[in-house]
Amino acid sequence: MRAIVALIVLLFVFSAVIIGVDSVSATPTAQSGPIGIGNLTAKVIAYPGEIITGQINATGYNFGVFIGPGVTNVLVYHAHIYGASDHGIYAEDTSGISIMYSNISYDVLHPDKAIPEDKALQFSGVSNSYIVGNIVTHAAGDGGIRVSSSSSLVPSGLPIPEVNASADNNFIADNYVANDSFGCGITVTAWGPGQIVANNWVFSNTVIGSFMTPHGPTGFAVGTIVVAADFPFSVARDNVVLDNTVIGGLESNILVNAQAPWALDIGNQIIGNTLISGGFQRINNPPFDNASNLNLPPAPNGIGIYANYQPGMPAPPMIQQTNVVGNIIINQGIGIWNANAYNGTFVDNYFENVTINYQSFYGIG
Repeated sequence: MRAIVALIVLLFVFSAVIIGVDSVSATPTAQSGPIGIGNLTAKVIAYPGEIITGQINATGYNFGVFIGPGVTNVLVYHAHIYGASDHGIYAEDTSGISIMYSNISYDVLHPDKAIPEDKALQFSGVSNSYIVGNIVTHAAGDGGIRVSSSSSLVPSGLPIPEVNASADNNFIADNYVANDSFGCGITVTAWGPGQIVANNWVFSNTVIGSFMTPHGPTGFAVGTIVVAADFPFSVARDNVVLDNTVIGGLESNILVNAQAPWALDIGNQIIGNTLISGGFQRINNPPFDNASNLNLPPAPNGIGIYANYQPGMPAPPMIQQTNVVGNIIINQGIGIWNANAYNGTFVDNYFENVTINYQSFYGIG
């Protein structure tokens, strides 16, 4: 599988040379300073067609690299980005972005509470882009890598307004994500009412949570790979989670969930992953406090698939046609947890030291 990743990357780099990315520098040459109107700043504010490489000490800045709306065809390659108070890299409402073979570590050191999602590496409303071969570790704010739609209806905490843009056709592969506090390792999320994430590939990554490593710099590292529809009428569709290794994820090792009325996960694939020692979500312990939620798995689990249908919702969230094939699931209380999810396929999964291979729940949690 990793040979396939390398081939795809080589083809991409060759195509980038052909189309002519227009700047190469041993140290970043882009502008530093404020982002829009306000107090948020970036060490590097990228411009279209730029290649960014080398050491980027973002100490004293909110972001290491900021790629703004409509700034396309940016390549961050063999960069070392560290010290940012918030995101190491943030890209918003654009396409053709590639973050490759870089070290994005020790960022989100002083997270701004006005930024609701503060991952080390975050794409918001970004499509047709790559996150390949990076090391993303020791973020102190909200986990590792996030790819989500953007929404004009949900505050982002940034002074540049987001549009309603889907996040489609992104390739997140061969990254190492560990020791990132207080958030999930890799998330693909339909963020905002009616927004969509579709046809994203999460492939051949290694994600490690606190069950198997020391806590992150300021607390537990959730780990976990997530595909989610978090808002009413949002849709996570036809995303593929393939050939990853997840160890010690605190919210299952891999999680597919729909959290709001009329939210929909459909046609997502969980194939050929190795999942060891997943987490225990139904606990009465901050910040979870989920002990009474029957949609959540009642024991440590490898794969959690659940539509979180709560009392008082005007309509249920929905999960349909999740295919779970050929995964290796080790050291779990429950191998695969399925709640309010329908028409899925569960084939050729291997269980070792698992108390219950498959368990389900249907109803209001």
